[in-house]
Amino acid sequence: MLKRSHLLTLLVICFAIVGMSGMALAQEADMIEPVNLTSEPVVLEFNSGAAGPPTIELLTDGRMTFRITGAGTVTGALAGNLTARVSEVTVNPAPPFHQVTVMFTIETEQGMIEGYYAGSLHRSEGADQADISATGAILSVSGAYADLYLAEVIVKSAVQFVDGRSVGESGTITISARS
Repeated sequence: MLKRSHLLTLLVICFAIVGMSGMALAQEADMIEPVNLTSEPVVLEFNSGAAGPPTIELLTDGRMTFRITGAGTVTGALAGNLTARVSEVTVNPAPPFHQVTVMFTIETEQGMIEGYYAGSLHRSEGADQADISATGAILSVSGAYADLYLAEVIVKSAVQFVDGRSVGESGTITISARS
């Protein structure tokens, strides 16, 4: 019993030492200089295409879910790669005007920005493009983009269609830092 008590004490001490050394390592992170992005809105042009097939689920109540991941590039005030996860829930077939949400990640040489936008998609019957008008927010940033944390996002874009299927989206993302 005494051996067991000593062993337990030794284990507790070892865990405490390992835990404290981990905290010390976490506190010694490199200092990062944030990019000054508060003076004017960050305007980005983007182009993306499907990064795989869509997922479509037909619901018993006559609606459907539509999800697809897109990948592309951003240029303008920042340059990098864009990943977008698009989601819609609409009646089936989708009406010309409905809601859309997009969760996105922008990765540049300096870091990462994650956010979302939600709004309306309008496609006239038979048209080869649909217009998106949406707003959202930046939800997560790496250190270089700290000034954009919780910034407002405004998106104006067009989704291109070929043979009734969406093949890409292009447009403008405007990110305005909160003052």
